[in-house]
Order: sequence, then structure tokens, then C-alpha cells
Amino acid sequence: MRITEKGQVTIPVTLRRRYGLQHNVEVEFVADKDGIRIKKRGMGAANSFRALRGAAKKRLDVDKYIESIRGR
Repeated sequence: MRITEKGQVTIPVTLRRRYGLQHNVEVEFVADKDGIRIKKRGMGAANSFRALRGAAKKRLDVDKYIESIRGR
């Protein structure tokens, strides 16, 4: 595999399918002791928490919520 003049490489289709690297999926490059890894930017536990943080602006009474979804 070669790097183009623009610094681009083609990820083989088998690897793209295996790791869910579809069109417009964001990746990041991580340097480690063995070289460079391409890592899919995902919704890991920390990222998913950050994405949801502050989404629920008001506190809910759990019992009232359950009664409301049960139609009581």
C-alpha cells in the first residue's frame, strides 16, 4: 500500500467492513510505541456520557414517569 501525493491511503474493503469504516465515519490517528494506529472515533463510555450530558434538563419522578407510560 502506498501513500499518495496528498497523503492518502486506501483502507482495504475487508478491513472497512470488519471495523465499520463506512463513508463519512470519522477516524483518528494514534501514535504508539509500535507506530501509528487508525482508530474509529466512536461512542465509547466517556464520549457517550459527554454527548448526553445536560440532555435531561428537568428531574423526573421515576414513579410518575412509569405511571404516565402505563396510561395511569
